[in-house]
Amino acid sequence: MAPKIASKNFREGHHPGTTLGSQHLAGGGPEEGKSPHIPGSLPISPPLSSPLSVLCASVVLFTPLMLLAINRVSPVMAQQLRFDSPNGGPNLGTNTGSSGSSCPGGIPPTALQGGGEAYTLGAGDRIQIDIFNVPEYSGENGRYQVLVDGTINMPLIGKISVLGLTIDQTANQLRRAYQPYLQRPELLTVKLLGTRPLQIGIAGEVNRPGSYTIAISTDTEVRLPTLTRAIQLGGGITQAADIRCIVLTRPQVGRVTIDLTDLVQFGDLSKDINLRDGDTIFVPTTTSFDALERRQLATASVAGDPTQPVNIVVVGEVTKPGSYTITRVDENGGLLTITRALQAAGGVTLSAEIGQVQVIRRPKAGNPQNLQVNLRELLYRGDLSQDIILQQGDTILVPTAANPNPAEATILATANFAADTSKPLNIAVVGEVNRPGTYTVAGADVTATLTQENLTAPNTQGAITGLPTVTRAIKIAGGITAEADIREIQVRRQPKSGPVQTITVNLWELLETGDLSRDIILQQGDTISVPTATTIDLAEAPQLATASFSPNSISINVVGQVVRPGVVQLPPNSSLNQALLSVGGFDDSRAETKEVELIRLNPNGTVFRQVVPVDFAQGLDEETNPTLRHNDVIVVNRSGLTRTRDTLGKVGGAIGAVANPIFSLFGFIRFFSIF
Repeated sequence: MAPKIASKNFREGHHPGTTLGSQHLAGGGPEEGKSPHIPGSLPISPPLSSPLSVLCASVVLFTPLMLLAINRVSPVMAQQLRFDSPNGGPNLGTNTGSSGSSCPGGIPPTALQGGGEAYTLGAGDRIQIDIFNVPEYSGENGRYQVLVDGTINMPLIGKISVLGLTIDQTANQLRRAYQPYLQRPELLTVKLLGTRPLQIGIAGEVNRPGSYTIAISTDTEVRLPTLTRAIQLGGGITQAADIRCIVLTRPQVGRVTIDLTDLVQFGDLSKDINLRDGDTIFVPTTTSFDALERRQLATASVAGDPTQPVNIVVVGEVTKPGSYTITRVDENGGLLTITRALQAAGGVTLSAEIGQVQVIRRPKAGNPQNLQVNLRELLYRGDLSQDIILQQGDTILVPTAANPNPAEATILATANFAADTSKPLNIAVVGEVNRPGTYTVAGADVTATLTQENLTAPNTQGAITGLPTVTRAIKIAGGITAEADIREIQVRRQPKSGPVQTITVNLWELLETGDLSRDIILQQGDTISVPTATTIDLAEAPQLATASFSPNSISINVVGQVVRPGVVQLPPNSSLNQALLSVGGFDDSRAETKEVELIRLNPNGTVFRQVVPVDFAQGLDEETNPTLRHNDVIVVNRSGLTRTRDTLGKVGGAIGAVANPIFSLFGFIRFFSIF
């Protein structure tokens, strides 16, 4: 054997630049078409060429699909969020639940760490081989691209398979192959110039499942895409995702279950596994519901693009039910929660049962989930866990309350997810009011008169100073009449579903105890019916006259023998004596001062006529000093002497009218007799 050439790194007897082709390096030639075997190295075989390899690949690809199928038939039991009323009583459930996840078995995630995390070569990668003191095969002359079959064609040694090998493993492979030709094969180095994009499969609870091609960054060093980056490419996880049981399936390795909880809550980057070409990620559907955890996930980087629009449906007791497209995060950073969705739908009506709001969620796998949310807990206790985060395709159902609670209506009307009370409402007021009919009620706290049909607040620049209530609606309708029964006022309300609701309102309790819950809030389409009282308590008249829902004044027409006859404006429930005194009293020289006549037009069209004896010293009394009503007419007749005098005056006037021409004729004759 000739001595080694000192000036070169090649062994003597082999001319640089020649290629052995299919010649065996160890002296014996293998069959043509087969890859050469390098002594002392691992056997090199074509990738996945055997039936067993094909079977393994099929199992690897089939695993996530099998998991998906299993999830579709497994029942999904979402934890129900039920509470008692805030007035007392223990909770029937909680809004948080333990993860309770039963993750499938497999290889522990630690199997992917360490050497298993290094980049492995595959078709499309570009490498550079440098051999010390052999520039012919180094630098630009030593650049190769891994072929489709995972091999590179090298000088002298022919095809070498590098599929699935790391850079260090590839260097060792080449050192062993070139050992017969190099004096110092350990000086051979391999460098990665360019990487192929990775093909990754993502399925399960992500917004856009499918196959993705991910480029690898090699500006300073190879940075493999991570699990969270792949999830972000898939649009982020949904609110139904179980991040404790993410399944990663890797060819030649197997199935690994990864828990991202520590990454999301504590920033544990060891859970963010580097991906490899051919990895498949499956995000399962959660079988429990933790509202606080869902809120935390909504702000995590794996949640996806915050500007991505989300399609949801809101039905039931809301002002504008229907389908809505809303961004996942608003301009102020607010998440898409139930209350924000209700605001988009115009707010809940006063007929809503906010304690049993349902969110129907259809996950990517499994049966629909029915989450029951108690927004009453949010109003009374500030429980933000009830304001759960929504996801694509959620349906919110706001049911109708079987027995509306007037005491709760005021609180509900001022909630941020209630209907806008500043918008005018079309309502009807019938019964014992001075001007029954349909009206427009706005949410402004001002005084109405008999001629006002709209409540508008002047000098408030559109600010809402009040709520549309029963008393304001009655005020618009001219106020109650003297025969109104304010203890049995009824509000008829047509909810979005179900029969008409009838709410009884007792305004007398409002006057006596100041209970504002009696003055219930109105909503669109309400009808207020003020019944007629069967008996009238005169002792209550003064208090009713000063009530806010009584008219500001009533019009009384006083005609006949008074000082100033005509129409006068009096306070409600004024007496007959007050009306007579307001026009200056009787004309003493002509009036019948013992009695007057009261004429009243009833709502049914009939005329009530009553002769009332007058006694200015008499208190309020239906017989001698009755309470007046709007548009009553008081007739003060002439006294008997006045009637006689007026009659005689008329007779005398008639005689004078007849006699006057006769006397005129005789006078004319006497005038000519003078001459």
